[in-house]
Amino acid sequence: MDVRDPKQWVVDGLLLSVVTVWGLNFSIIKFVYRDIHPLAFNALRFVVASIAMLLLMKWRGSSFHIDPEDRPAFLALGVIGHTIYQFFFMLGLERTKAGNAGLFMALTPIFAYLVGVAGKRERFNPAVMAGIILSLIGVSIIVLFGSAEVSFGSTWAGDLLMIAAAFCWGTYSGGASRLAIKYGAVRLTVLTTVAGTAIMVPLSAPWIVRQDWLSVSFPVWLGFLYATFGGIVYSYFIWAYALGKVGVAHTAIFSNITPIIALLAGWIVLAEQLSIPQAAGVVLVLTGVFIVRALKPLPIPEE
Repeated sequence: MDVRDPKQWVVDGLLLSVVTVWGLNFSIIKFVYRDIHPLAFNALRFVVASIAMLLLMKWRGSSFHIDPEDRPAFLALGVIGHTIYQFFFMLGLERTKAGNAGLFMALTPIFAYLVGVAGKRERFNPAVMAGIILSLIGVSIIVLFGSAEVSFGSTWAGDLLMIAAAFCWGTYSGGASRLAIKYGAVRLTVLTTVAGTAIMVPLSAPWIVRQDWLSVSFPVWLGFLYATFGGIVYSYFIWAYALGKVGVAHTAIFSNITPIIALLAGWIVLAEQLSIPQAAGVVLVLTGVFIVRALKPLPIPEE
């Protein structure tokens, strides 16, 4: 794909908007945890998001049809990318530091690319892998020299959950590209989200029942709306759209820009100082993103 293609710049802009939403979402979700248990919160927001998505799909007049041979793949992606991923992410975020969470989620592009290669969605390219690893090193520097708390040892359970979450989201991203091309971003996102929610809600039922919903404050409900409509509905549609348009590696690498968004927010809003190592980390992340973005996808040989 030609890097001068204006359509690619549009996709890049949309992906930047998604990582901005997700960059703010870490802090907002932590705030929501003050009044709502993580599993009760997640189940409710996915129910609301699923209803909103189904209404949008109905309004668009989109087809709900899935070819029989693709139905197991839709179900698997829904369970891995929404049910299991969300359990790991929510419980991991509760049990680890914000810096750890950002660091381990930066493994997502590696998992996504390797899954895409294994599933023959993309051909392995050492330069692409080098770009992904370069961005991971940049994220590590930004996080380790940043103001976000980082701790290794005492938070090992949460850290392992975050690594598992990164693997699940990488698997979803790597496995969804073919279906995104065939069915479109709307149908893929809605039906996998609904499938994942249908499994998630019964598993979360004990926490939903025990939650005192009447005690939830108005600011927390605002955070809930942001995490639902920004973090899920908007972001998931754009992510699936990008997977279908520019591929797994190009899409997934943008997730490593999230720490840069958090860094800029701290600099602008909180007047935090940008250290020289962090500036170097930003350069490494952006260099890695540019490498992956600039390289043309290598064709899969016909079998």
